[in-house]
Amino acid sequence: MPLARIDFAANRRAGGRYFALLGVLSLLIGLTQAVLALLFVYGDPSLLSVNRALTLGAIYAWPMALTWGLLRRWSWLRTLGAIGLYLLAMLALVTWRSVSPQPLADALGWLGGLVLIPVTVTLLIGASGRIRAVAPYLLPIFLLLAGASVTVLQILVSGVGDPPRWLVSLVTTVGAYPAILLLVLAPWLLLAWPAWSIARTLAAAYRAKRFSDLWYLLGAYWLVVLAASALPALQGAGLIALTQFLPWLWIPLAGWALRGWLRPPDAPPTLLVLRVFQQDAGVQALFDRVVERWRLTGNTLLIAGTDLLSRTLDPDDLFTFLDGRLVQRFMANEEQMWARLREFDLEPDPDGRYRVNECYCFDSTWQQALAALVRQSDVVLMDLRGFRAHNRGCRHELSVLAAAPRLQRVVLLFDRKTERAVAESDMAGAPPGRFVWIDATQLSQRRVREISAALLNADGLA
Repeated sequence: MPLARIDFAANRRAGGRYFALLGVLSLLIGLTQAVLALLFVYGDPSLLSVNRALTLGAIYAWPMALTWGLLRRWSWLRTLGAIGLYLLAMLALVTWRSVSPQPLADALGWLGGLVLIPVTVTLLIGASGRIRAVAPYLLPIFLLLAGASVTVLQILVSGVGDPPRWLVSLVTTVGAYPAILLLVLAPWLLLAWPAWSIARTLAAAYRAKRFSDLWYLLGAYWLVVLAASALPALQGAGLIALTQFLPWLWIPLAGWALRGWLRPPDAPPTLLVLRVFQQDAGVQALFDRVVERWRLTGNTLLIAGTDLLSRTLDPDDLFTFLDGRLVQRFMANEEQMWARLREFDLEPDPDGRYRVNECYCFDSTWQQALAALVRQSDVVLMDLRGFRAHNRGCRHELSVLAAAPRLQRVVLLFDRKTERAVAESDMAGAPPGRFVWIDATQLSQRRVREISAALLNADGLA
């Protein structure tokens, strides 16, 4: 089997292309939202002009910074900083484009009100890794149930002057607040099956590669942003305010239209990620800053563990777990192992990124799975931070990597606690230059670039 081509420059071009795409898409959504708001929400279609639409569209495109952070896996502090810088630029734009001078406090208050709710919601569903792994995928269910509850409350408010007899009886029997709670939750019983069906349909669509995990999260976050504009406007503009949701359609349309442009041209290389288990925070940071970048170039394989659950969970995994079928993914014997390996999804998603494929192993099968994964891999990233002589699993992995016939490169990360002498004794007999040690005590930007370059230039640097 010929060695896969690994191209650092192509990876950088793909990253830049994706970065630009999210920026243009945000501007397109923002401009469309601005036009619809000027036509229908502000109550005076004469307000619509090219200059006003462009200015308001640029302001409404502020989630551009949010989606960039989602793509690059920025920390929330860095993402909030990017949003703040964007809003400062928009403040300057508003000040420049205003026909009459606007008090600074008024402009700041308006911009702050525009972003406060969506940023708070996205922070709540995305700040914690474990919450971020689950909440966005359950967002459609939540929106359906919450929308039903809000609709019931609106109906009750509209009929408060002449309430039906059954409602009066209910309030008299259980009290006002329990009655409200019952009426809010009652639609959930009716919508439980439809909501679950929607979730299952989304999981099936993801499994069929209709969209990627990143595109799903992009859609979820933009839905929150548009809802924060549309729902408060219902009281003043009426149902026409729901047109603020229409710009969201640019997301699936762009994903469909650009799937050929985003598709990578070459056969993908495969990265195998190995690590010392129980190093959760460090491994998660490594995954965010290195492996996510690799996904623009090729596939990623790993043996599943709780340390990376929040980084690898996708809609299919989540609903397989909720269905109680996750146990079916564990490989209890060699036959099940080969069946699982044949199920690996090694084709790119419509957005050009590759998925992470995991093996769920028992103690009796992980060594067989490791050997099979190594045979499929071109490059290995092994996190040996905190490695000790008693980590017998890692020592076995090192010996397998040393003897593997077709690996292009193995990048080993170490820190002050790593017992390098023990590791080097386990990799005796490896081809010269196969193992590359990188000090990852601190995952600085420079160090991340060094790790990425070592992985992505494996064929040229060996």
